[in-house]
Amino acid sequence: MRTLILTLAITCPLGALAPWRPIHGQDFLDRGTFVIVRNGIEIGREEFAIRPTVGRRGQSGVLSVSTVRFRDREVQHALELSAEQVPISFQETTTQGGRVVVRYSAQLSGARFSARLSSHDGETAREFPVRPPVIILGSEAYSEFYFVPRGTTGAPRTVSVVRPSEAQAVTGTVEALGGETVVIGDRPIAADRFVLRLPGEDRQFWITPSGDLLRVAVPGQNLVATRAELPSR
Repeated sequence: MRTLILTLAITCPLGALAPWRPIHGQDFLDRGTFVIVRNGIEIGREEFAIRPTVGRRGQSGVLSVSTVRFRDREVQHALELSAEQVPISFQETTTQGGRVVVRYSAQLSGARFSARLSSHDGETAREFPVRPPVIILGSEAYSEFYFVPRGTTGAPRTVSVVRPSEAQAVTGTVEALGGETVVIGDRPIAADRFVLRLPGEDRQFWITPSGDLLRVAVPGQNLVATRAELPSR
């Protein structure tokens, strides 16, 4: 297996991921906070922001950044996508007690995915093929469910799901489960519920007809992440 060493700067601050930059004067596509609850008890929060970007060659895209805070650790994510929401690169940094303990970086080029892990145990790098459509799901990140492809005909849709922390891709399916109501604050919001079926685990997510992500649930872990406030649009 050929090893590819990446040159992504994974210590950059959120929103400063070169070579992409926010479009001047362009509003955020979405931003907000997810409250993460396990067994009815809040265990953390994810603050996220998604906005359009433009590359050095003028190509448009999307940049999604988030910070997930728990009592004992903090996880930062930065996900670059093309205008068609195809993943380009991904970075994840976990800190504990103010010290970086794990760093992941990854890049998708065509049908090949490259990942690199750095920790106190050393560094490892892998490259493996993936079949489109591809999605990247970081550790304990919920805003990234915005970019899970959803079928328009009601039939299950097959996707390749990359989890950089495991340096592998697995095959999953996305199915529509029908309309439901999600309560944000005290207000009921109509949404469509979907399920991403992965080997040994299902993850459900709720999206409004206008495309706003409201909630993500992992039933096998008794975990639910729900927006703290209504989407701005």
